[in-house]
Amino acid sequence: MNLLNKLTIKNLKLNKKRTIVTIVGIILSVALITAVSTMYTSALSSLIDFETYEKGNFHVAFYNVPVTEIDTFKNNRCIENIFITKDLGYAKLENSQNEYKPYALIKGFTTSALENLSVKLVEGRLPKSKNEIIIPTHLKNNGRITLNIGDTITLDIGSRVSEGQTLNQFNPYNEDNHEQIINTTTRTYKIVGIIERPATNIENYEAPGYTFISYLDGNNLSGNIDIYTRYTKKGTKNNLKVTANLLGIDEQIYTKFYSSEIIPKEDLDKFNQEMSKAKYQINENGYLIELETNPLGNNAVGGLGVVVIIVCLIIVFTSVFCIKNSFDISITEKIKQYGMLRSIGAIKRQIKKNVFYEASILGIIGIPLGIFLGLIASYILIIISNYFMKDMLNGLSLKFATSWIAILFAIILGIISIYLSALKSANRAAKTNPIDSIRNSAEINIKSKKIKSPKIIDRLFGIGGDISYKNLKRNKKKYRTTVISIVVSVSVFIALTYFMNLAFLVIKEEFKTSKYNLSLSMHTNQDEQIFDKLLSITKLDNIEQYSIIRQSGFYFSNPKYSNEYKKLTSLSETDDEGYINIYAVGEEEYKRFLKELGLNYEEVKNKGILIDYQKISIYDNKKNKSIYQTVREFSYNTKDKIIGYIDDGINPRKDIELEICFITDKYPL
Repeated sequence: MNLLNKLTIKNLKLNKKRTIVTIVGIILSVALITAVSTMYTSALSSLIDFETYEKGNFHVAFYNVPVTEIDTFKNNRCIENIFITKDLGYAKLENSQNEYKPYALIKGFTTSALENLSVKLVEGRLPKSKNEIIIPTHLKNNGRITLNIGDTITLDIGSRVSEGQTLNQFNPYNEDNHEQIINTTTRTYKIVGIIERPATNIENYEAPGYTFISYLDGNNLSGNIDIYTRYTKKGTKNNLKVTANLLGIDEQIYTKFYSSEIIPKEDLDKFNQEMSKAKYQINENGYLIELETNPLGNNAVGGLGVVVIIVCLIIVFTSVFCIKNSFDISITEKIKQYGMLRSIGAIKRQIKKNVFYEASILGIIGIPLGIFLGLIASYILIIISNYFMKDMLNGLSLKFATSWIAILFAIILGIISIYLSALKSANRAAKTNPIDSIRNSAEINIKSKKIKSPKIIDRLFGIGGDISYKNLKRNKKKYRTTVISIVVSVSVFIALTYFMNLAFLVIKEEFKTSKYNLSLSMHTNQDEQIFDKLLSITKLDNIEQYSIIRQSGFYFSNPKYSNEYKKLTSLSETDDEGYINIYAVGEEEYKRFLKELGLNYEEVKNKGILIDYQKISIYDNKKNKSIYQTVREFSYNTKDKIIGYIDDGINPRKDIELEICFITDKYPL
């Protein structure tokens, strides 16, 4: 260790308070960066866990796979794990009060499927043999059938068919189809547990059967099964190609279709032709795949990532000024020492290197402590957040998670902060004039004419203000740093407040909830008594706001599509019929919505508000990925009239003329 480095260490020890303050500044800078990046990593990990909790730990489900083809999945290098279920058959539930859900669908789950496919046990235990079964909670809440743990139930299980066609959960119940259950087998089960309603990939909301789950022996399979696959990291990155190959269809056409929301008609025809050749039906857990492979590609998660980067840059910017002040003070105190060293032969490069050596020592101490403190702060913050969030969303909780990327990110930004902080001080120390430094005259260089203070200073602040003003004039460089620090502090507070609010808006968008608490629906051809019953609910004391919505399809000729929409969707000249959904929201909600838009009811009565802004995904062939654009579908303006007809499939066709009174991107209740 050379003499300059020994001298630096000695000075750090002698000036313990200043050294500690500088280290604390570095610790806070690195801790803030670590905490912000760790919170982002934790949020992303929590989203993945929540999606897995809600739908299951799988990427793509393949339905009705012959057992003889199971090795195709087991031996695929892009598949990490598979979970097997099997539809054992439907059974009629005689006491079901839900006319659209008269069946029980008995499904067999292997042990690994029970553990990974979002089977949320409420009470009891999971089945361990083929004679045990678990039932869902909505069997009682929705179907008004009460069964308890320990009860035995006998079911006549068979195939659900209509006109020779086998039906499944994707075929809603319709009594006009004269469907029946054939080839029945009587089975008796013991109820050992009650679970929450299964995820929609297992039981969608229009499914005609309540899902009863029994045990399935994975070593004794026959017939057709459902395979839920979890891809490897390489497989998830190329998930569309892997899925296309398993389906036995053209991967290029499949990839292009699922990477765009709107595609040309000729490409749609090609896709339909390919899908007609597909070996199996599938269900993709697309959101989970996106979170695991390309979270920044998601609007909300990517937006949150941008906010994190901006906040970290603000922290670095602020830290540079904070740490720089400490180095400036250090250089000022040692300026005479550097002058003496220069006078005995020390060169500029050695002086500059010495300042960076001091910064390195402080960084070696401060950066690890900052990372540790940042991780601790993140962990405590997550515990506090979970405490306040525990009753907000069922199953959602923040999970503490970090990664080497987040820590490396904090280290790099910490080093950059320290380097930028020491850079100017190092240059200043290297340029020190030996004679001026020894005389200590370099810091004060001002002409006598310039130290006169204005009279207004004396009138406002008296003799103290006069002396302070002259000190500021004598030591401009020292006080300039103080002024800049104050400006930076205020600016950073405003900037961080803005970007943190933006982050919360992004989170709200990701976990956005509807404007309503409860939604009830009925078909127009149902009994009027049902409508009267629904209407009576709106009169209850605890109903603050409600909307009665009716929907119809409006068809019209020669639609005026916007040029941008036509360009993105490749509409042909033969597309001469337009379609718009018309929603009637009821007089009370309509008036409230008009007030929100700043419109007068009498002026727009019997006219239409066009909601015509939408974000669509377009596949970019050159970039080989999907891009998002917000466009208007139509080029209509206010006061334009559209002539067409309403056809709801039930009532007679009705010709109408619709005048547009306003165009917006907001929605009513």
